[in-house]
Formats: sequence, structure tokens, C-alpha cells
Amino acid sequence: MKTPFKITGATLDVLEVLLAQGDELHGFAIARAAGKATGSVYPILLRLENAGWVESRWETEHPEEGKPRRRFYRLSGVGLPSARAVVLERRGRLPQTSSSPRPGLASGFDGIPGTV
Repeated sequence: MKTPFKITGATLDVLEVLLAQGDELHGFAIARAAGKATGSVYPILLRLENAGWVESRWETEHPEEGKPRRRFYRLSGVGLPSARAVVLERRGRLPQTSSSPRPGLASGFDGIPGTV
């Protein structure tokens, strides 16, 4: 599959995390789940967002005192099938989806519970 950006092993790791979760995660949770440094993950998320594969939003709820707001990411309508195709092509399998909420899961996009 032709992609609008370079697909590296780290990019595949990030895509697998987003596919497995099926909902939004904040950037640090993505980095932790992918086993990558945030300095590698955030540029990947920016490339994915610029290509239209990922959507992001800033936390609207009040963060814990002394902590900055978090940015949450999820695959877009275009990104979901594209990510599936690339991961399947490059890794030969899709990640197993998570049925239970993981740390870093938000209540919903735009702060509306149940919207994904």
C-alpha cells in the first residue's frame, strides 16, 4: 500500500497500539504501550495527523493539579482502514483489540462521553 509518509517499525508499533485500543489514548499512554520514547512517538503522531490518519484533541477536563493538559489521539475514518491495511501488509497480522479500558483512555472526543 502506498502511504503519504514513511512507514518505520516505530510507526507500525504506534499504529498497532491505536488499532488495538479502538478508542483514544493520550500520547504518553501510546508511547508506553508501544514501548517507544515519547521523543519518537510524538513526531509519528504528528505525521499521522498531517496525513489525516489520526485525529487529536486537547484534554478539556481539568488535569490533575500540577500536571499539564494531555492530548488525546485516535485513528480517523480514513486512518482506520489505512492503518489496518498497512499493518496487515507489513506485519502479516492485526493486533488483538482490547476489550477493557486501558490507562490513558478518555471519556470521548470533544469531552462527550460515548463519542468516539
